[in-house]
Amino acid sequence: MTFEINIKEKSLKFISSLQKHDRERLKKAIFILKTDPIPVRYLDIAKLKGEKNKYRIRKGKFRIVYEVVWEQKLILIHRIDFRGDVYK
Repeated sequence: MTFEINIKEKSLKFISSLQKHDRERLKKAIFILKTDPIPVRYLDIAKLKGEKNKYRIRKGKFRIVYEVVWEQKLILIHRIDFRGDVYK
């Protein structure tokens, strides 16, 4: 089962501003979502409280907040940022 990944422009801009090794770590985490939308075996994932299908991935000092739309097989990446800034 393959999911389509849709990343918001602000998140793409943030990723492009990072150093190469950080950018690669985040890309790997995002591409894992393509085949497994909630890969608890491979990544540190938690469901966001008060949200229906929103999750966060913890990757070192970075956080990825995303939503799974099961009916359309779509993953919407809402925000990628540093730990202290992502939930604001």
